Amino acid sequence: MLPYHPTALAIQQALEQVASDGSWRTYEGPHLVSLRSNLARSFRREHVRLCCSGTFGIELAIRSLKLAEDAEVLLAGYDYPGNFRAIEAAGARVALCDVAPESWVLNIDALDAALGPKTRAVVISHLHGSLAPMEGICRWARDKSLFVVEDACQEPGAILTNLAGETLAGSWGDISVLSFGGSKLLSAGRGGAVLTNDSRLAQRMTIYCERGNDSYALSELQAAILIPQSERLQHDNALRRATANRLRKELLQFTWIHSGPDTSDCLPGYYKYGLRVSPTILESTRVQQFVSESKDENASALAIARRFVLKPLERGSIAIGAGFRGFANRSKNRCRSVGSLENSIAASDGTLVLHHSHLVDPQTGASTIEPILAAFHELNQELVH
Repeated sequence: MLPYHPTALAIQQALEQVASDGSWRTYEGPHLVSLRSNLARSFRREHVRLCCSGTFGIELAIRSLKLAEDAEVLLAGYDYPGNFRAIEAAGARVALCDVAPESWVLNIDALDAALGPKTRAVVISHLHGSLAPMEGICRWARDKSLFVVEDACQEPGAILTNLAGETLAGSWGDISVLSFGGSKLLSAGRGGAVLTNDSRLAQRMTIYCERGNDSYALSELQAAILIPQSERLQHDNALRRATANRLRKELLQFTWIHSGPDTSDCLPGYYKYGLRVSPTILESTRVQQFVSESKDENASALAIARRFVLKPLERGSIAIGAGFRGFANRSKNRCRSVGSLENSIAASDGTLVLHHSHLVDPQTGASTIEPILAAFHELNQELVH
């Protein structure tokens, strides 16, 4: 059974309304209109295309760029697997560049080296509480006449600061994408949105999707339950950040685990709270034994050490798991890689992601990080003995 959600009453009332007025069966009801308007206002976008998922949203965004068949799209070597496939599905070729050190987002300093004669766009994802430096990336892309596709699926409501003030993640790229998938900070089980100020891109999305009706649509029922969640999003994001900051401070005592980069210049949303297993964990006798007993010849020592950390955590009630696998081992027939991608490999091998429900409990609105801290203390005792 899923836990109670703080907007459950408002969601119930919205569903009762769409049931009573019959709008649940419409292609374009008042909740779709309202949600679209809310997103356009919040993200300062003229065009909002609601769709069936964030993954499809990335594909649709790339399709709208109308790239040539041999065009390349830059993508971080550590990213959501669906983004790699979306680029391929849209008919382009992936060019991989590294993430920033100790981070999960594309390294702005790696962009010049990654640029090729066929590069036409770059996909930028905000991941695990790390927000990409969008102001600098967009400036670089404009100088190179490249499109920027901004993936804000994990970070709705997150805020980046710049000289002009504070701007929501998802407001920077030529086109940006949100996800409303299961367990997301804004969730309708499925769904997404693509946002842009470019009328040409908006029209191309319409042409692709409209096949008698919208073939990749979000429903009126989904829109109805997203509206009350969106109204509470910034409140809950603030609670998540407060808990994340406390968790980060508490974990400083453990040298073998650490959070990602400094977030003093941004306000993340934390769909997943990212942690990194440090290579110093390999100094533990217990971990050395665990690694030596592993029969997985394809995994690095750090990736095997991460299993040592995850095993006792996953036995409890802690919603934590490994991060993405990354793309460093993808066939060169499918993509072009720039450099060794060493930071992306380190992220792939060492990342842990903690579900946002621990930062704000869905039922009480309080954090539930005490069991997490207790588990890390027990692990630390095991590592030092």
